[in-house]
Amino acid sequence: MKFHQRCRLSFLALVLLFGMLAPVVASPSFDINPKGLGLEILQGDKQVVEIESFAFNFIEPDTLFLTSNGPDTTTVTLHFGQKDGHHMDFPETLVMSIIQNGNTLHFQAGHDAFNHITIRLKDRDEHYFGLIEKLYPHNAKSPDLRGNVVDVEVYAHGELDYAENYASAYSAFFMSSAGYASFFDTFAKGRYHLGINGVTEIYHQTGKLDWYLFTGENGQKIHQSYYQVIGAPKSVPIWACGPVFWRDDNGGGKDEILDDIQHFTDLKIPLTACFVDRPYSDGGHEWSHMNFNSKFANPEQWIKTIQDQYGMEFMTWVGPMTFSDMDFPGLLPNYRTYIDLTNPDALAEFESRMSRNQYAVGVKGHKMDRADENFPMTAKWYSPVNESETRNMYVYLYAKVMDQLLSHAHGKDQFNFARAAFHRSQPYLSAVWGGDVRNNWQGMSGNMANAIRCGFMGFPVWGSDTGGYLGEGRIDETLYARWMEWSAWAGMLDIKIDGAGGSGEDRPPWKYSKTLQHIFRTVCEQRMEMLPTLYTCTNSTASNGVLMQPLAYHNLSDTKTYDMWDEYIFANTFLVAPIFSTDNSRDIYLPEGIWIDYYDHTQQIEGPVTISRDVPLDRIPVFVRANSIYVTGNIHQGSSKVWDKKSEPAVTVHVFPGADGETAAFNYMDYLDQDQIKPIQLAVEGSKTTLKAEPLSTPATLALHCDTAPKSVTLNGKSVKGNYSKKTQKLRVKLEKATPAVLEVVR
Repeated sequence: MKFHQRCRLSFLALVLLFGMLAPVVASPSFDINPKGLGLEILQGDKQVVEIESFAFNFIEPDTLFLTSNGPDTTTVTLHFGQKDGHHMDFPETLVMSIIQNGNTLHFQAGHDAFNHITIRLKDRDEHYFGLIEKLYPHNAKSPDLRGNVVDVEVYAHGELDYAENYASAYSAFFMSSAGYASFFDTFAKGRYHLGINGVTEIYHQTGKLDWYLFTGENGQKIHQSYYQVIGAPKSVPIWACGPVFWRDDNGGGKDEILDDIQHFTDLKIPLTACFVDRPYSDGGHEWSHMNFNSKFANPEQWIKTIQDQYGMEFMTWVGPMTFSDMDFPGLLPNYRTYIDLTNPDALAEFESRMSRNQYAVGVKGHKMDRADENFPMTAKWYSPVNESETRNMYVYLYAKVMDQLLSHAHGKDQFNFARAAFHRSQPYLSAVWGGDVRNNWQGMSGNMANAIRCGFMGFPVWGSDTGGYLGEGRIDETLYARWMEWSAWAGMLDIKIDGAGGSGEDRPPWKYSKTLQHIFRTVCEQRMEMLPTLYTCTNSTASNGVLMQPLAYHNLSDTKTYDMWDEYIFANTFLVAPIFSTDNSRDIYLPEGIWIDYYDHTQQIEGPVTISRDVPLDRIPVFVRANSIYVTGNIHQGSSKVWDKKSEPAVTVHVFPGADGETAAFNYMDYLDQDQIKPIQLAVEGSKTTLKAEPLSTPATLALHCDTAPKSVTLNGKSVKGNYSKKTQKLRVKLEKATPAVLEVVR
C-alpha cells in the first residue's frame, strides 16, 4: 500500500493507481537476440533470461533465427531436420511469435503434431519459488525449490500428500530471485527441473506453447503483470474479512449452531460469519441433495436469525460429486460420481438445487472441498478435454462454477474458499485454505510454510484451519493461543472449535481457561478493528500483491530470505513473526528499512538485522514498516451489535513517516461510502510531514508517529493543538466526517 522514492517529489508529480501511488516510469523495452538454438532476453542492460532451447515432442530445432523484430512483436523461425517418429506431419518449419507488453513477454507457437513442449533456461545460481503449496520435497518448509524436480498437477494422494493433508494449490508459475517469473498458461500437467546441472527445464504435456515472462524488482510488481493476464483476483465482502467459526460435525443441528453463536455472544467475542460442514444434507454421503436435513429444518428461519439478530452471514460445505447418488444428470463415470462441470444439464441441476435449497434461504458462501481426491483422468467430458489437463482444469472449473452460482444469487456479496486451487482460478476463488492440517505445533508451522508458497504463486488470500483439523478435539492452550494470534494476521480467520469428524472433546473457548478466553476475545477484537485495512488490501491485490507476502517476495535480492518460511509482510505494512513452540521467544529477521514495534511505538529498529524478541502469551511479534499508512476502526459490527449498541462508525488513520524525500500512500476503500477509493497521501520534506486525505464517510483520528513533540501543527491551513503523547510518540488530530484534510506537521 505504499510507494518508496529516494528523491523529493511533489504530490503533483505522482500518478494515482488503484491501491498505490507510483510515478510514471517507462519500462525499458526487451532486446531479443538469437544465441545458439535459443534466445537471450535483455531488458535495458540487464539479462532477464537465457533460453538455451525449445523442444517440441522432445525434438530441438537444427537452426533458429529472427525473421522480424518490431517494437511490440518479434517472430522467430525454427527449422527441424528430424521428425519425432510418430507424426508424419511433424513440421520442418515453425514460426514462434513473441509479443511485448510493458514488463511482459508472451511466447506463442503450436502445431497439431505436438504433444510435449520443453523450455530449457540457463541457470544463473537462481532461487525458485512457487509451483506447489505442499511442502516438497520431504515436508521441507523452505520455499526455495532450487535443485528439485516438481510435478505441477493437482493430485491429493500418496505418502507425501498424507503428511501434508491435502495442501492442494498448484500453478505453472514460478518466481526467480533473478527478478523475473515464468508462467506457462496451460492446464496440462507439467514437470519442472529447477537449477539442476546448470539448467532449469520447463515441461508440459501439451501441443501449444503459451508461455509468459514477467519482470519486476519484487513479487508485487511481477504479480501486477501476472494478474493483467489471468484477471484480477475476486473481490471479498467485508463480512468474510472478520472472524469465522465452524465445527467439523454439527451433530446437534441448527440448535448447536445457534447455541455456539450465543456462547460467543455471552463472552463478547465478535464474529462476522460461520459455516456448516458436511453432513447437513440428505442423499449420498449426506450431501447430494444439497438441502438441509431434518436436524437443520426451516433454514430460512434460523439463518435469518443468524443474520438479523447476530449480524453474521452463513456459509456451507460443498463438494463437486454426489458420492453414491446417481439421480443427477451429467455425472462422470466413476465411483465418487463427480459432476461433469462442462455438461449444461449438470450445471442446470447444480444451480437449481443450490438456488432452491441454499441461496433462497440465505446461504452466502461455501467451503469448497474434495475436487483433488481420486479424480478420474480418463472419464469422457461433455466438452472434450485432453487427459493431461483433466485434474488441473477440473479444479479451475469448480471455482468458476461455484462463483457463477453464487454471483447469480448474491452478486458480489458472497465468498468461496477451497483447499484445491490452480492458476486462473483467482478471479473466481475468494481464498485458499491450507488443507486438513494436523492439530499440533508441526501442523501449525507446516501450514505457515504452505501460506508462504501460496503467496509466491499469486493466490492472494490464504487461511488456516485455526487450531488444526486432524487429531482429537481438545488442544494445548498455548498452541491454541499462538495459532489464534497468527491467524489474526492471515488472509482469512477461520476458527475450528471441535475435533475432526466431531471426534474427541470440543475446543470452543468457553471450555478453556479465562486466560485463553481473553486471548480469543482480544484476537477477534483486533481483527474487527483492522477491518478497514483488511477490506482495502484484500480488494486491491491486483495492484498491491498478495496479502501475506514472503520476505523474498518483498525483496528478491535479499539472499537471507530465500529459505524463510516463518515470517512475512502482511498488507504491505506489517512484519509478522508467529510463535511456533511453547517458547515465548524467537529470532526475527528485519529486512532493510526502519521497523517500529506494533505494540510499543517507541521501539524502532533499523534493518537488515536479526533480533531476538521475548513476548508474553497474549501477543506475537509484529512490526510496522516506516513510511506506511494503515487504517483501523469500527466500520462493521458483526455479532458485536448485540452488546455494543451505542458505537458509531469511526476510523483512525495511522501514519508512520519515512525519511526525508520519501512518500507513501494508502488508497482507502471506504466501505461505508459505496467502496469509493479515498487516497491518503504522505510526504516528508526536511522537518515537515504532510498528510493529505480525501473526505471519509466517518469521523477520523489522524494518528501521526512523532519521535518528538511537533513545533507546529496545521490542519487545512489553520493552526491546531492536537494531542501529543511522549509516552506513545503519537500526535492525534480529530477530523470530522466528510471533511478533506491537509495536515502539516513541523518537527
